[in-house]
Amino acid sequence: MKKVISKTLLFVLVLCITSVEAQEAKALIDEVVAANGGKAALHKLKDVSFDYTFTAKDNSVSDVSEERYIFDGEVSYAAYTKRQVYALPQLPGETYTQFFNGKSSVSKIDGKAITEQQPAFIGHILRKTNYYWFAMMFKLSDPGANHKMLPSRTVDGIAYKVVEMTFGTDIGESSKDRYLLYVNPKTNRIDQFLYNATGFGVTEPSLMKLKYEKVNGIYLSTYRKYAPADWDGNVLEGSWTDQFTKNIKFNNGYTLENIQG
Repeated sequence: MKKVISKTLLFVLVLCITSVEAQEAKALIDEVVAANGGKAALHKLKDVSFDYTFTAKDNSVSDVSEERYIFDGEVSYAAYTKRQVYALPQLPGETYTQFFNGKSSVSKIDGKAITEQQPAFIGHILRKTNYYWFAMMFKLSDPGANHKMLPSRTVDGIAYKVVEMTFGTDIGESSKDRYLLYVNPKTNRIDQFLYNATGFGVTEPSLMKLKYEKVNGIYLSTYRKYAPADWDGNVLEGSWTDQFTKNIKFNNGYTLENIQG
């Protein structure tokens, strides 16, 4: 009987500790979102357009697109002017567009819809991924995101608070993803994070580093770079992939009917 009681008490204690750690992590993540300006401030700007350059392999190949998003419904559109990495470089054609209306996506080459499953899925996952990279710091507290405090880690003399973020099974392509977020104790913004991207079939982690700009009262990670790493944050290869966000314009008056131009 005593053993049963002891095991029960231990189980309850573990649950209590886990709950406290989750609450601490959630509170810190709420501070991160606020430090970037807050989700309400982003949505108040209605929509955005910007030029996006994704450069890989020591600056030798790039995907370049004009991105347009509507924040209500997470609507996402892009028209590519260069496609050498993920934006289906193997398919001939001058104009490549992707459109996600908040529920479903369609990709087109020279105005003709792509119906093959794999190329169509690439367009869908890029719409979801590109939107997420832009709005990530405002989505950290979204339903389905789970947070847990981990031991602090010191990088370049800064003792970062580290939060593990995972996702519920109803999140779709991200349900198996894992993030380790490094929160700067002075700014409450995330300077870097480790992550995997199971939607692209990448189960091993990469390290992403970020630089911010303040635009229309909110902080945006307008420069990002990532490289393969281990979960301790050690970069495995010296070659970084760079992502540049430029010419940001909010409140363009986009609707589902006119966002594609």
